[in-house]
Amino acid sequence: MTEEKVKATLPVELDSIGPEEGLTLTLKKPFGFFFAEEGEVIPVTEVDITVSLTKSGDEVFAAGVASGTVRLQCARCLAEFDSELNAVIEAPFFPKGSAEEMAGEEAEEEEMDEGDVNIYEGKHLDLYPVIRDQLYLALPIKPLCREDCKGLCPKCGADRNVTTCGCTVESHDSRLAVLQKLKGKL
Repeated sequence: MTEEKVKATLPVELDSIGPEEGLTLTLKKPFGFFFAEEGEVIPVTEVDITVSLTKSGDEVFAAGVASGTVRLQCARCLAEFDSELNAVIEAPFFPKGSAEEMAGEEAEEEEMDEGDVNIYEGKHLDLYPVIRDQLYLALPIKPLCREDCKGLCPKCGADRNVTTCGCTVESHDSRLAVLQKLKGKL
């Protein structure tokens, strides 16, 4: 039996964006709303979102931040630690017809991904993809519990941040063996 996944959205009604004052949204959402895969991100707090929307003609610009705390695993010592994610949101939205025209013009000038343009249809735009993408980009590529993390000993597996194991690790790079032999001849 397969379950259908419901597509997550954060819809905003365009008519609610004032011509002068715009619209400011303050939301709290669970991390699972943006990171649907189990175990991908372990939430510690909810995601706090503050986004200001302004309109200029048919174009809508979203600017704000999404932040929260997640538990990650250190890439060096494998210890779990809490990390604050701060995602900056800056995204223009264009109506479907004009966005496609604009993308076509810019694609001629330079190579462009279709993800570079945020499109809305009708009277609503969806902030979900922009916020989700920025949260993913805020995740560290190589999470470290601290910058000077010593990691695990490659011989015995001891956490070098906690104990000194006494193992001697030779840093022998076989790719440099030829140069070592050449150095010995000099």
